[in-house]
Amino acid sequence: MASESRPEVEALKRWLIQQAVLGTPVPRVAAGLADALVELGLPLWRAHLGFATLHPQVESIGLTWTRAGKRQLEMYEHGSFARVANSSPFYDAVAAARAEARGIHGTPSDILVPMRRFRLERGDGPDSYPLLAEFRAAGGTDYLCFVIIFGNDGRYDEFSTGAAISFTTDRAGGFADGEIAMLTELMPTFGAALRVGANLATTRTLLDTYLGRDVGRRVLSGEIHRGSVEAISAAIVVGDLRGFTALADEAPRDQLVGMLDDYLDCLVSPVEASGGQVLKFLGDGLLATFAFDTLEPQAVCGDALSAATGALGRIDALNRKRQDQGQPTMMLDLALHAGEVLYGNVGSDRRLDFTIVGPAVNEAARLEALCATLDVPLVASRRFVDLLAAPAQFRSLGPRTLRGVRTPVEVFTTV
Repeated sequence: MASESRPEVEALKRWLIQQAVLGTPVPRVAAGLADALVELGLPLWRAHLGFATLHPQVESIGLTWTRAGKRQLEMYEHGSFARVANSSPFYDAVAAARAEARGIHGTPSDILVPMRRFRLERGDGPDSYPLLAEFRAAGGTDYLCFVIIFGNDGRYDEFSTGAAISFTTDRAGGFADGEIAMLTELMPTFGAALRVGANLATTRTLLDTYLGRDVGRRVLSGEIHRGSVEAISAAIVVGDLRGFTALADEAPRDQLVGMLDDYLDCLVSPVEASGGQVLKFLGDGLLATFAFDTLEPQAVCGDALSAATGALGRIDALNRKRQDQGQPTMMLDLALHAGEVLYGNVGSDRRLDFTIVGPAVNEAARLEALCATLDVPLVASRRFVDLLAAPAQFRSLGPRTLRGVRTPVEVFTTV
């Protein structure tokens, strides 16, 4: 098959290079390869791809293809790979490839894509790996596993990541030598397409994680010039954990970060679920926006209020749990405001922050500081209350003078 399919194999390699140029998502590249291999006559029964990723909750992603039509994507939490140590052919193949990569000093002379083979019908593998025993019982005859190591800065090192892909057949006699040679030839090009798609997905994840969804999208699309801002109207949410500074001086350091994460999650999750965007963390607080865009301000302010009340409910539940466990607790102070802000890049020529600035932002911060003074967990400005157009949900706390603001602002809290 190898000699007859040479033009088709070259065409498949060109297709893979095109996917690398296009930055095609990994699942589409992997499924496209499997489908193309079947068209080339490879007796493929099952294929599985696993690749490492950079994500706060996800350590790696798995993609499974079967001749019967299965196309399954699975995400594995951090620590999953280590838990299958010594019981997975993938784990042993990856561990061996990493060890080999660490032994290569300087620029590698060839692309490292080692392969492990298990002749299932001959009893090779099932006794060592339950997964291979399962494949053999279902009719599998041969199993190949390729490991693609992704280097850094032109070399392999201890921080190298990558992907592993397995091919299983149920044909008597397993894969032919020419078929294995074809797969071996394709793997480096497949790895290049995988790397570009995986890197692009990682970049998006990192930008979303550290900057927020909308900011991440804007930065990736090229909005990175200092001073490039636009005026937008938005509801503004400023939150702060009352009492964190005092607790930080008393709580054990190994518990402090975990405690802060638990409390901030109570605020972030409702904001994002309601369509808002967390622009930045301010130590033990945060700044979030709900842009009006093409939506009615009343609806957007309703979403902001829903996020705020949801966050307070979560904080109450967390505090009850911590009290039952004899742990210290904190209160959440929230301010709701609305107005026009400048949204974009602010900073030096080499260090930028994509955020919002303007009088409305300063006023929101000043409002939040009133929560402790007025002994309420939430305050809202007259501007916000008027836009929401639901006065029955609030009660006035009277006009208050905000630092740096000439005219007193009427402040409200929920009933």
